[in-house]
Amino acid sequence: MAGSKEQAAEQAGARGGLEIERMPVKISHLDTLLGLTGEIIIAASNISILQRHLTTTGTGVDKETMDMVKLASLTTNRISSDLHHLVMDIRMVPIRDTFLRFRRLVRDIAKKRGRQVDFEIVGEDTLVDKTVAERLYEPLAHQIRNAVDHGLEDPLERQHEGKKPTGNLTLTAYKKEGFTYVSVADDGKGLDEKRIGEVAIKKGLASESTVRGMAKEEVWSLIMNPGFSTAREATEISGRGVGMDVVKSAVESMGGEIIIESTPGKGSVFTYKIPQLSAVNITDAVIIRADDSYFAVPVGNVVATQSIRPEDINTTMGKTENILYLDSILPLHDLLHILAGRPLREDAQGDSMPIIIIEAKNGRIACKVSEFIRPQKLVLIPLPEGFDVKGVSGTTILGGSQLGMIIEPFELVAMAMGTGFEDVFSSRSSIPMGDEDRVPIPLGEENPPRPAPAPAPTAGKAAADDSRQVGRMEMDLGVADEFFVEIQDILKDLNEDIFQFEKDPGNAARINTIFRHFHSIKGNFMMTGFNSVAAFVHEVESVLDRIREKTLSVNQEIIDLLLDAVKNLEGGLSQIRSGRNYEVSDRELLATLAKYHRKETRVEAKENETDDDGVFRMSPLGTLLFHAKMTAPGVNVFQSMIQLKPSFQDPSLVAYLIIKRLTMIADIIDSVPSLERIEKGMARNKLKIMFAATHPLDAVNRFFTKQLSRYYSVEMFENLIME
Repeated sequence: MAGSKEQAAEQAGARGGLEIERMPVKISHLDTLLGLTGEIIIAASNISILQRHLTTTGTGVDKETMDMVKLASLTTNRISSDLHHLVMDIRMVPIRDTFLRFRRLVRDIAKKRGRQVDFEIVGEDTLVDKTVAERLYEPLAHQIRNAVDHGLEDPLERQHEGKKPTGNLTLTAYKKEGFTYVSVADDGKGLDEKRIGEVAIKKGLASESTVRGMAKEEVWSLIMNPGFSTAREATEISGRGVGMDVVKSAVESMGGEIIIESTPGKGSVFTYKIPQLSAVNITDAVIIRADDSYFAVPVGNVVATQSIRPEDINTTMGKTENILYLDSILPLHDLLHILAGRPLREDAQGDSMPIIIIEAKNGRIACKVSEFIRPQKLVLIPLPEGFDVKGVSGTTILGGSQLGMIIEPFELVAMAMGTGFEDVFSSRSSIPMGDEDRVPIPLGEENPPRPAPAPAPTAGKAAADDSRQVGRMEMDLGVADEFFVEIQDILKDLNEDIFQFEKDPGNAARINTIFRHFHSIKGNFMMTGFNSVAAFVHEVESVLDRIREKTLSVNQEIIDLLLDAVKNLEGGLSQIRSGRNYEVSDRELLATLAKYHRKETRVEAKENETDDDGVFRMSPLGTLLFHAKMTAPGVNVFQSMIQLKPSFQDPSLVAYLIIKRLTMIADIIDSVPSLERIEKGMARNKLKIMFAATHPLDAVNRFFTKQLSRYYSVEMFENLIME
């Protein structure tokens, strides 16, 4: 056993000590890395061009040199491609966090509108780019709000129609054939085709004859016009005509489209079909030349490239040209004429003419060009703010430092068809609306991007106390922000745990988990000096403690109390991290908390109850774990003694947080005092912990020095491997 332990220790040491499976990465760093990847792609493209140039010009370069250039070209292309895909994989996140945020939104709207809603999430493990996950929140929030407010009926109405009183609302995500699909489905009343048509006619969006000739899918799409609403009265939730146009714009800004399905009396499904972004600023494109200008068309929008003869071109009314492609007639345009207002030079066209067939959601066209250049991976450089070129989404650097322009297919097709990009999306100003209608309705749940940490302002006594506390601890902002990040992660888990606890209120393990989540949050707020917020969390803890002791029964009011507490803490954390002070001021929440408040008296530990003899009193489960770890290959069992600084913080709180942080690298077997005594405030400035880890002693010592000394001002520690 000793030999296997030594071997495992050597292997761990060879790997550099502790292994961390996950670590936070700043999006700005990934964006920088993506930019550097783009530079490598440009360099790889230049090497490829150099290799082709040397091959075709027949210069007097020896074979060995040519082979070296060819190898360099192949290697740089492979490395740039692998690096690009790796960065994009790192950027991919499960859509779970975005989806879970809607649980509270559904609950809040359902309470306000008197609905009973069974909210289900499917496919939360679907991976999407982080920016897409963030951009999906607002359109989905609008969609869900409409589903609860307009789609689902009142419980009595549903029962009268033979449905169960509780409505079903399902949020689904999945991938298929290069697209990400996100749908919101309800089993409510469905879309009223007749009512939509009447409102469209009344608002002048379409004539009566036009509406009569529309397919039902076309009628449904009318609801996405600005200012459109079939509600007979506006509520604080919806009905002002702001929503579906915002949803449509948001989805289309990601290159997606909305698919609507609806059955009267049975419900509706709104599905967002979004292309899987290959990168924020890197794309595969087909390069084309039109006279002396170079353009790039995203590969996903290219249907075909081919050459045609003049006799293959048909003319209609002596003006418009078209070609036959796969038994379909396609309009033929001059690419340079569309973009620059001048035709291609005739001498550049020759006997055969290269054409590219481009497709977007609004149609398909064929374009005359001068020359095709092979597809390549390009770096997209967005146009400067305020600099708008119709039909062009940005610029790029081609091989040989040649400047190229990247085509925006949707705009190009709109310009070719003569509709103009502005006509594709109806102007908001075309429909009279009040000023309040131009502002999106607050959704009642915010989660702004995390700003750089800043100290809380010293306004008011509580803020002054907090600032003095932070100063006394001499905690730098970077360290404080790491505590805040941990609080944010815990709050995400808390939401889901509380919803699961609501389904199974008798689950003792679940309530213990929730209690320890709040306990950790309280500790982190106290460690950063925000004692007023920590005091609020302590009151929530006391309610949870009563539930654990079975002196308080769980009801809907308590579940609401816990969810509202998390909601307030999320808002408070955002304020604190943006440099403002925060104190819970939700009167309804505080009143409910006071209702369940239990007057507490501090437990004074007697001498024979303090575990001062330093003896581990392992439970039967702890004893089994100890023997299992002692005999497991590659595992070390440690005893650790930690001395806390006097008066640094509540020793019980610090002891709890130390044990929690230690679980990052180890399995805790036992502690002195025990975890139960620590939770009851019975710890002093000395802590002993028995734990098991696969890491060697020097790695564990480094972890203690870096983590415990830095975060918790541990005065002294000593670790020992048990044999």
